[in-house]
Amino acid sequence: MAKAFPMVLTAVLALAGTALAASELDVRRESTKRRPDIVEIGQPYSISMTTVQNEAGRIHQMRTYLEEYGYPDYAEIQEIEPRWPWESYEVRLYYMRRNLELDFGHVFLSEAEPGFGVLKFQSYIGSEKRHEIEVVLASRESIPPPQPVAEADGEADAGGLSEALVARIEAAAERASQAADRAAEASEAAKRAADRTVQLVDQMIESDTE
Repeated sequence: MAKAFPMVLTAVLALAGTALAASELDVRRESTKRRPDIVEIGQPYSISMTTVQNEAGRIHQMRTYLEEYGYPDYAEIQEIEPRWPWESYEVRLYYMRRNLELDFGHVFLSEAEPGFGVLKFQSYIGSEKRHEIEVVLASRESIPPPQPVAEADGEADAGGLSEALVARIEAAAERASQAADRAAEASEAAKRAADRTVQLVDQMIESDTE
């Protein structure tokens, strides 16, 4: 059995390596007509404006653009095949009203310039991409924000709770108090019944011994 273990381990590692290679083949690797100079890896993913702001700290031209023209309607990150001195991903900004796409990348210039980055690509938004972004933005707008309870129940009092909500809280507290009283009464009744049972048993024992 001990001799067979290395063979089993080798087979497991071989299967794991095959599965890993197959998964790598499934990952999208493509040079598009719009960007023939890079190899895109995987699908892009959406990022928040907070992430855009953080990335702008590493890409000075993007930071300048945001200061001069404002934040985009939509932003995403696209991983790319590493190629010195570029970072292994791009930050892509989309301005829908201006129909404008801007792709920025960080550059490893030197330790003295950690925030160096430039505009790598600028163009109109493709029709398919525009439709994709519009669907995402529409889905975000269709999610209603949560409504405060005070607004749903009427005007709020000075403490921030509506009269209707206060009334419901008081009613719930009263029901809880009544339930506690009933439980206490039941517990006392059970105690009295147990005492009576003990007394009866004692009387039966005394009768038998006489």
